[in-house]
Amino acid sequence: MTTLILLALGVLIVYVAACAWWPYAACRRCSGSGKRRSPTGKAWRPCWRCEGTGRRVRFGRRIYELFADRR
Repeated sequence: MTTLILLALGVLIVYVAACAWWPYAACRRCSGSGKRRSPTGKAWRPCWRCEGTGRRVRFGRRIYELFADRR
C-alpha cells in the first residue's frame, strides 16, 4: 500500500513539473497542426478550438493558474 501511495505521489510530482515547464500541449481537435478541413473537404480553415495555434493549455496548468490568481 505504501508503494502505491509513493508511486502516485511521484507521478503527481512529475505531472506538476511538466505543467510548469511545458504549459501547452498539442490541440486534440487538430492534432497540433492548427488547421482543419472545411466541410466540403477542399479547403483548410483555422482550427476553432485552438484558434489556429495548434496548442492548448494543459489541465494542470489551468488549475495552477486558478490558485495562483487567488493570492
